Amino acid sequence: MRRVLLALSLMAATLGSAVPAHAAAGTVTMKFYDTAGTGTELSQSQVKAVMHGDKGSDGDALVNPTTLQVVKEWPLHTGGTPARWQFDIPSQAVGLAVNWPTARGFSTVVIDNGGGGFTSGKTVVFNYEAAKDSKRRLDAALAARPDYTRSTAFDTAYARAASNLGSAAAATTDADRGKYGQRALDAVNTANDLLLSEYGPRYAKLHGTDPWMGVTVDDTKSYPNWANLAAQLTEPFGWVRIVFDPEVDKGNMSHYRSAVTAAHEAGLRVIGQPLDSAIANKYSRARYLDRIKLYVDAYPDVEAWEVANEINGCWVDGYTDADGTCDGRLVSPDDRIKNKIADAAAYVRATRPAAKVIVTLYWQLGTDKAQWSTFNWARANLSAAVRRNIDIVTLSSYVEDAPLGLAFDQVMNTLRAEFPSQRIAVGELDYWSEDTTKAYWAFDKADTSAARRMVASHYYAASLGYPQSLGGCFWWYFIQEVPDDPALQSAIRSVTDKLR
Repeated sequence: MRRVLLALSLMAATLGSAVPAHAAAGTVTMKFYDTAGTGTELSQSQVKAVMHGDKGSDGDALVNPTTLQVVKEWPLHTGGTPARWQFDIPSQAVGLAVNWPTARGFSTVVIDNGGGGFTSGKTVVFNYEAAKDSKRRLDAALAARPDYTRSTAFDTAYARAASNLGSAAAATTDADRGKYGQRALDAVNTANDLLLSEYGPRYAKLHGTDPWMGVTVDDTKSYPNWANLAAQLTEPFGWVRIVFDPEVDKGNMSHYRSAVTAAHEAGLRVIGQPLDSAIANKYSRARYLDRIKLYVDAYPDVEAWEVANEINGCWVDGYTDADGTCDGRLVSPDDRIKNKIADAAAYVRATRPAAKVIVTLYWQLGTDKAQWSTFNWARANLSAAVRRNIDIVTLSSYVEDAPLGLAFDQVMNTLRAEFPSQRIAVGELDYWSEDTTKAYWAFDKADTSAARRMVASHYYAASLGYPQSLGGCFWWYFIQEVPDDPALQSAIRSVTDKLR
């Protein structure tokens, strides 16, 4: 689990860029308007203040609009008269990704010039471009789900999005295009969330996708009845991800036996995680494999093994300063996590062929250097040979650190395309817990508890609506947050009830 906000200022056929290269061709200048939808143009400092949320950092990036690989991190620069934010187009078509809020909270918002990427210079109204591109993706999501039954709430939001986009298209001033564009973006986000959360459980139920409803347990002592509560909220689809903490077990392989037994007795299936991302860099390649072997050998009844967690985090292959910021130093080449994954996955496959092998990526785009971005790292470090030993690829998401929001469907579809031979899932999830900074808010800016419940209900449901997806979500602070919050329990159980 990424414990602090780290902020820095189909195999062979798909490993190349899906967008053709071309000569660099100009600069895109952007006009940003306020998020309240009044049509007030923002100054450069105001734009960055919006993008940074609450003490966040620059998250802008040029991306391949098809693969979401980062082409250039932090491309925005000052230019023009009056001065506005711009980006230069490199030698390939690109989209621009930024963190931007709507009434539903922050999203990764990608503007990509109608899907083909920017290939020539122009001036655009960001809010309007974002609404048009997001509406196009919403329509594509609808077309891909012909069996979706539209709710009244969805139809209302969709109609509002179309109406405001129409007003923006007919506007004679950029101020009005910005005003109606932001209002359309708000409505598109609402409609998009409703589509995904309403469709996900129905899709899983009708298509027999073997859904997983998961929670994470990293403290097995403070709430002794955790297994029964987890089962009540998730059965018969329940999985528990047990974090086998080396700092707790001190090498005692039987330490977690009671937790595994309690899970199985409650009807839960178990994912074992012998090494969390926060401590992975403390282990050499040999010691990492020894740790995996000890637990895999000691617990032959565990149904799945997460052999590496948040593998593309800079802190996994590197070191951090006291404030949690990656300091640029890397572990030795042999001790890189890609080698540890190769060893661990091969060992589980050879010794526990019935167990599932899981690796977890961390969702980030523009948060850190391009090499650590989710899809860049996966392409560069997970070889075809290693992928053959991996059954499931999951995505860790802390929306207060690196938002998904409007990009959820885009990211899940990209993950599915990147790993066509594996199942996918949301592998770790939580919202504004005690040991992280809430840079970006979701759903309810004023009420964290209400927002947390909405994050749970939306992500558990939305993650189920894909052909290869297991769902998952594996709420990280299950023991700390769920037992004393009946509404959070209800948020999770309501998704389970729709699957029965």
